[in-house]
This record gives sequence, structure tokens and C-alpha cells, in this order.
Amino acid sequence: MKKKLLLLLTISSFIFNGCGQKKDNKAVPESVKHFPLSTGDYIVNVVESKLIWTGKEVSTKEHYGTINIKSGRIAINDNGMINGDIEIDMSTINTTDLTGMGKQKLDGHLKSPDFFDVNQYPNAYLKFQGDEKKFSNEQLKFDGQLTIKDITHPISFISKIKDSDGKLTANAQVIFNRSLYDVRFRSGKFFENLGDKLIYDDITVDVLIVSTK
Repeated sequence: MKKKLLLLLTISSFIFNGCGQKKDNKAVPESVKHFPLSTGDYIVNVVESKLIWTGKEVSTKEHYGTINIKSGRIAINDNGMINGDIEIDMSTINTTDLTGMGKQKLDGHLKSPDFFDVNQYPNAYLKFQGDEKKFSNEQLKFDGQLTIKDITHPISFISKIKDSDGKLTANAQVIFNRSLYDVRFRSGKFFENLGDKLIYDDITVDVLIVSTK
């Protein structure tokens, strides 16, 4: 009788301990990814969006103005990849730091073959891609291509983005080297001994993009 009782206790202990040590082999589901920006297709509001350019001479003189966006779209897919296309109307180059004849002269010169030759090349294009998984502090790095005068080169920039009820607002500063796009006038890359007449090759564009679904 004692042997039977001991055997029962041993079996019970084995079963109890075995159940307590049983491992759950079910796969733990991955946490649901959350992206701070709403997915979908966005159309750029060409009225609210702005491009403000600045060009500088070695003499510390600088000129600045605006240029209009012709059209644009931004797409954010379910994996958080962001793709954008912006078409820029080069014929809208507008100097805002001058007035009168000085403004007319510079506007005309910037549109001429010395600079952007807008009759021959009326549009410029900016394409960009970013991965929302790298979005941090409302900022994201974008890599893309800038096309001016039918010449394309890679470009990168950091953008600050806000999403408010399906309306994206993005701010960025884009700097490009004009000499890469055959914009030669008073460029140190193409001409020597320019002295204080030299115009720096880097052009800065402060970008505001507003887009809605």
C-alpha cells in the first residue's frame, strides 16, 4: 500500500512540475508598426507652397527671390516609404530684393542662356525618396535627383514635416551647385581671374511644401 501511494505521489509530482515548466512555442506577434505620417497620395498646393532662392557673390553682395512650383505629388505607402515629384516653372524666376529697372534687368538675365535659359528649358524637376522609419523629431532625410536644363544630378536634404488632419507641411533647405547644370556666368569653375565679380556656385533654396489628400 505504501509503495502504491509513493508511486502515485511521484507521478503526480512529475505531472505537476512538467506542466509548470511547459514552454509556449506559439510565435509572439510583432508589434504593430506606427508611422507618424498618414499614408496615401497627396497633391501639392502650388499656391501655398513656396521656393525662395538666394545667390551670393564673393563681394558679399547677394540677391534673393522666388520661383513657382508648377505641380507636385507625394505618396506615402503602407511600409512608410515616401516618394515625391515636384515640377518647377523656371519662367517664374522673380527677384524680390530689387525694384524697377534693376529688378527687370536681373530677372531677364537669370532667364537668359547665361543662367537658366528658360525658353529652352522651361521646367526643372525634383524627385525625392525617404523612409519614414527613420523619421525623428519631425525630421527626415531625403535623397533624390534634381534636373535643371535637362541635366540630372543626385541631391540630399533634411526636411521637417508636420501632418495635421491629412495636410502635410514640409520645410527644407536645398543647396545645389549651379555649375553642375551648366549655369556658367561668372562661375569660378569655368572662368579665371574674376576677382570680386565671382558669383558663388552654390544656390540656396528655402522650400515650403504644402500638400493635401
